[in-house]
Amino acid sequence: MDDTQDTTPSQATAAGAAGRKMSGLKLPGLKLPALKLPAIGPILAKFPRPTVPKFNAAALDPRRWRLGRSALPDLALAVGSASLVLSILYVVMGPAREQVRMQTAEAVTKNNAATLQLAAESYAAANLGRYPRDVRELLPYLPDGQAPRNPFNGDPTLFRAASGDVTWHTQAGGDYVIEAWGPGPARPRRLVTLRGRTPAESP
Repeated sequence: MDDTQDTTPSQATAAGAAGRKMSGLKLPGLKLPALKLPAIGPILAKFPRPTVPKFNAAALDPRRWRLGRSALPDLALAVGSASLVLSILYVVMGPAREQVRMQTAEAVTKNNAATLQLAAESYAAANLGRYPRDVRELLPYLPDGQAPRNPFNGDPTLFRAASGDVTWHTQAGGDYVIEAWGPGPARPRRLVTLRGRTPAESP
């Protein structure tokens, strides 16, 4: 069943007239008081206007900076204290720094001896297992074709028993002995000894 109702033009006109009559009604006894807002001018006058300081570019010039008389003694005291602390650290850490330097130089000297031994084995591989009698024959097999540097003075190794040098000796039968030398209390001390043996000839 359809609940919709058709509205005729006469009915719509009557409903409009009734609506106009209802809108014109006045409710008795209800009076709304008039609202009065205070003037804004006197309220704003109580608050001062914010002032923005002007930017002074000359104040950024370091040449215009001046330290007061009271700041100079504090600055001098701070600089003197820092210098004293650095001096104490330098004196205290001096022996430890020297020990580290000596250990590093000795390790480089041992590495030079191992490099010389590698050159000797490369020479033997190219010469039917024979080692050279003269250490200068190993120079072409060393890095850059030069003797390694003495870590104590930076000079080329002279292959003598001195601090930072390595020595080369051959023995009977063609064997060799390589020794690395470091500083000692009275004379250079031996750091490491490397040996090589000529392979026995097959019958």
